[in-house]
Amino acid sequence: MYITKSITGDIGENFNWNEYFSSKSMPSDSPSQIFDIIQAVKKHLKEGGFNMTIAMNRVMNILLKDIKIHEPKVLELGAATGFFTKWIISKYGGKGLLIDNNYSSYEAFCKDSKVIQDLISYKVEDIFKLKLEEQFDITCSFGLIEHFVDKKEVLDVHKKYLKNDALSIIIVPLDSPLTRTFFEVHPELNLGYRELLTESEFTSILSCNGFQVINTAITSGYVYDFIAAACKANN
Repeated sequence: MYITKSITGDIGENFNWNEYFSSKSMPSDSPSQIFDIIQAVKKHLKEGGFNMTIAMNRVMNILLKDIKIHEPKVLELGAATGFFTKWIISKYGGKGLLIDNNYSSYEAFCKDSKVIQDLISYKVEDIFKLKLEEQFDITCSFGLIEHFVDKKEVLDVHKKYLKNDALSIIIVPLDSPLTRTFFEVHPELNLGYRELLTESEFTSILSCNGFQVINTAITSGYVYDFIAAACKANN
């Protein structure tokens, strides 16, 4: 149980509810009170691995419910510590290759005791300079393409290493009041350009850049909303 904090003091029998709510103003707008409110919002909207896993399970089960996947070869772009690939392999088996140009992400990946090293490999490399001979059953990214104004090049990399009729799974933050609030109260996460996309904007971008969108799914119950799309490259 959570008890909300009262900002009005005692409410007597003569309290004018209509006047209070019609004014649409806070009883106090002192800097200290505003700071306390922001800090409380930050506390509630704090990322956590357990809740992320639950949200990921929900959205991916909806997204992939009618798609057959068995022991795929997975390429994750802008992978960080490979959360996405680890989820796919834990559910479907297979092997993964993670690509990220951030060495600290690679170090964090190496320290993760949950990683099965013979199933997931890692290249510290710029995705746009990547040269691979092999093709993959799944290419994927989580929180990558929204950082680019022109998304053609980054989406081309997703398509480049796909086998014929293979699957690309792309996840981005959804433009919603919750997501906007999350990034407003966590300015430390806003280290560069980021677009929050609506579902229609997201699917339009994918379609305009050579993807056939098979299905989409939106999270619920996490500290921000994100949307996932399962796609195939147009021939």
